[in-house]
Amino acid sequence: MVGEGSFLPFRASLFMSVLMENSIIAQNSCLQMSVVGRNSFIGAGNTFTDYLLIPKELLTMGPDGALEPTGQVVLGGCVGHNCRIGSGLVVYPARMIESDVILTASPDRRVIMKNISYEESDHHKMPKYIADRHPRLYDPSEDSLQESW
Repeated sequence: MVGEGSFLPFRASLFMSVLMENSIIAQNSCLQMSVVGRNSFIGAGNTFTDYLLIPKELLTMGPDGALEPTGQVVLGGCVGHNCRIGSGLVVYPARMIESDVILTASPDRRVIMKNISYEESDHHKMPKYIADRHPRLYDPSEDSLQESW
């Protein structure tokens, strides 16, 4: 499903994935069984895998923050709202990237093997005048997480 105002250019592919409103998937990216939140950007040449090559159980974060078995053989990744994901990353199955995160490929991080929180966002490593241009719009600590439509 592709939401209103979203853009899916040439050679980008979605398989059993959801792209919410006003999000962009750049060329040569492949998302399998994944969810991308509102107002997010996925750069060129990214791959969101859905099958763990190593024969081990897929785990994901449960309601209490602990890892729990999914009971699934395949499961894609999840990108929150207002994220910016650079080019050339590989995201392992069942990984979550929290809302308002910016990720860039680097020698240290080319493959996303764990969940990424807002505190681990790459924009925190940038000069303050640049980092301030990407404020946190979604705060999971707020009591009421209601969206305005």
